[in-house]
Amino acid sequence: MTSDFHIEPVSVGAREQFRAMAEAYWRDLMPDAEVCKSRESRDSFFQETFTWTGGNRHPHWALIEKQPVGFVSFEIEGTTAYVHDFYIATEYRCKGYGSKMAGWMLEYFDEMGIRQLDLNVRRDNPNALSFWEAQGFGIAGYRLRMYRDPETGMPYKGVLSSDF
Repeated sequence: MTSDFHIEPVSVGAREQFRAMAEAYWRDLMPDAEVCKSRESRDSFFQETFTWTGGNRHPHWALIEKQPVGFVSFEIEGTTAYVHDFYIATEYRCKGYGSKMAGWMLEYFDEMGIRQLDLNVRRDNPNALSFWEAQGFGIAGYRLRMYRDPETGMPYKGVLSSDF
């Protein structure tokens, strides 16, 4: 692992480069989800998910010699931080970059006076669960979700978010 690893906010000028990484993340995490099926869905989801002006969900990415290797997005409300997205590109996994990014994030949150950190891990991603437990997180509860057609009342394929 190189010493030129650092985290910085994604600039507006790097938005399209970041978008390519975000789309890789979506394909990796939820390949059958609606967001991966059309450009229109990806456009809408990207605009809703990441902010550059106003808002509180600006993405930061991890860089090695100016090459993006992953990203994190989070929002802060009072003394609680919500980690919405955390991604290390496939070719950089299991090399310590995720732990370095998590360490940066924890230091950043300490500087902000954050007392509680929340994030979700999909049930079909045991590697992510192990990773976050190694960072000091513990399971705080289970959140169940159903997607359904309001016209028919029938659940969509995939009752839970991990069943897309």
